[in-house]
Amino acid sequence: MVTNYTEWKAAVTAEHKKLFDASHYLNDNGEERKRVFSTLTSLADFCDTPEELLAWIESRYGFDKYDMAAIESGHATLAIKALRKIAKKGGEEK
Repeated sequence: MVTNYTEWKAAVTAEHKKLFDASHYLNDNGEERKRVFSTLTSLADFCDTPEELLAWIESRYGFDKYDMAAIESGHATLAIKALRKIAKKGGEEK
């Protein structure tokens, strides 16, 4: 269980790496999950706080159709929910 933004980013990055490493074996569902975690990882690279990332995700500013599909995917639900909890608690507090 992640408790702060640093851990959240590490977990999202680790999930993307795991899926990327298994790319040749993924079905369509797995490929979608990989795209979701790739998008979340990329977005997080531009945000210093969970509040900033959450605001960007909610505004969808500058998102293309692939970004939109990724954040609206069921695969993103738990990661975004965890991000909301972290933002509510204050981000980097442990």
